[in-house]
Amino acid sequence: MNKRYALYALVALLFAGCQTRNITETERFDASVRKELPFAVDSLCWLDGVDMATYQFACKDYIATPPDAFIGPDGELNVYNNFLFEKPTHQTEDMVWRNVVVSKKNQRIICIDRYLMDGRTKGFVYVLQSETKRFPTLGLYHWDVSDSHNIEMTGECLEHLRKLTLRRIKGDGRYMEPASQYDYWALIFHADSLMEDGLYAEAKKTYDLAFMEDRYILPSHLSTVAMKMMGIHNDEAALDYLSHRVRMELNFYEELMPSTFPQLRDTFEVRQRKWGYDLAQKQYLEWIFERDQYDRMLWFLASNKRTESPERVEKLARRAMDTDSTNFQLVSRILSETGYPQRSKVGDFATLTVWMIIQHSDLGRIKQFLPQLEEAARRGDLAPAYLAATKDRIDIREGRPQKYGTQFNCPLLDSLRVNEWRQEVGLPPIEIK
Repeated sequence: MNKRYALYALVALLFAGCQTRNITETERFDASVRKELPFAVDSLCWLDGVDMATYQFACKDYIATPPDAFIGPDGELNVYNNFLFEKPTHQTEDMVWRNVVVSKKNQRIICIDRYLMDGRTKGFVYVLQSETKRFPTLGLYHWDVSDSHNIEMTGECLEHLRKLTLRRIKGDGRYMEPASQYDYWALIFHADSLMEDGLYAEAKKTYDLAFMEDRYILPSHLSTVAMKMMGIHNDEAALDYLSHRVRMELNFYEELMPSTFPQLRDTFEVRQRKWGYDLAQKQYLEWIFERDQYDRMLWFLASNKRTESPERVEKLARRAMDTDSTNFQLVSRILSETGYPQRSKVGDFATLTVWMIIQHSDLGRIKQFLPQLEEAARRGDLAPAYLAATKDRIDIREGRPQKYGTQFNCPLLDSLRVNEWRQEVGLPPIEIK
């Protein structure tokens, strides 16, 4: 199973029940973050559309507070210790200073990356906040980031932030390319809006920006945008996007059309002979997946945007739920008429679509199609890990402990054997406290 598709499925499940932020909680959160900063800042502004609580700050003067680490001109992170390094006394413009605050009280880590520009200190404040009773909606991590047992996962998060900061500084706070799944979707939504307004040149630039990082791309988007480019007679751009998908997916091809893109004809002929997919069903299921993700992420990003009105968030929530209902009807018709799609006929992505749409339905519908999911797993058309997640989902909803530990913060059937069971279905081990 392609890791990119697994990521999209995970994102779809994690944000199936997004909620609107409570303004009182938000104000309390902002005040607590500002209180824990190691130095005073003149302005602290929320950044929308990111995958963790993030602020941009600026100060009128230079901040001399020593860093805990620095990011050098080569982009590498260097951590100070008592034996090898002395903390510098003055920051230079080619260096990023980093301070990290661990708050056991609030179960959070605050990472401050700052840089010098024209004698002023600017930077970003990232808050890795655990889900707590005090901050239930602003806590995006289902594990305690301040616990030393989770240092490896926390370290991976901080490394991601290093790359994110360098990209932001390159654009003086604006994204130069997507640095998270949410950045990607924000760019796609913006590009689509530009297309609707007839600003085709600006739209293409934004699509190009969104497609700079393969790991965030929903592959079918490349084909969708290629069609849009053909609609405005920009065949050169359409060919670029289709060629991009050809590079990304070794099993991707489309119907052979002699008059369209002869440059891809030989590649498509070879792939058609090798794979022999039912392209009509494959493309139909990819379209369903794209619809699901589009409306779900539009709702999620709006609910995390502080300037968005509650009315619009509610409207987008209803739209996402309506899409869930429609998609389920489409998928259930396929299951009833032809059974669970075979990987050999439609590929990994399309078979995963069917599973994902079922997960977004109610408990009765999930149980209704469980036998078909079990049969698909036996045939090799569905990875065992996804079937395990479905069974855990059913157990938790019916008040039983889960076997495989795929549902966050829910009781386990047997903590001593859970990793043994996870290994059987191809899941990595989890740490049991």
